[in-house]
Amino acid sequence: MQLVRNTFERYNGVYGYQQVQLFLYQDKGAWMNHKKVLRLMQKMGLRSRARRKYRCNRKWNNGDRAVRNILNRRFHAGAPNQKWVTDITQYRVGDT
Repeated sequence: MQLVRNTFERYNGVYGYQQVQLFLYQDKGAWMNHKKVLRLMQKMGLRSRARRKYRCNRKWNNGDRAVRNILNRRFHAGAPNQKWVTDITQYRVGDT
């Protein structure tokens, strides 16, 4: 129990039972089943701190991103090549 408590406190109580079990093996060389680590942590009242989810804290200025609506939904043209339109929907992929 003391070994589990020391490992838990070494990492400032941030990690849960599965990470504590991994760090027990990496740091101390003590292999212990993750269910046993969970039971011991519950018995001692050790719980990991819930980490905040990342939230984007930037506010987008739509004035910079939106283009003026010139057509104003009047798509009919008197001759070819007078009005050209396209869809510029963007999809975010990965971290970019």
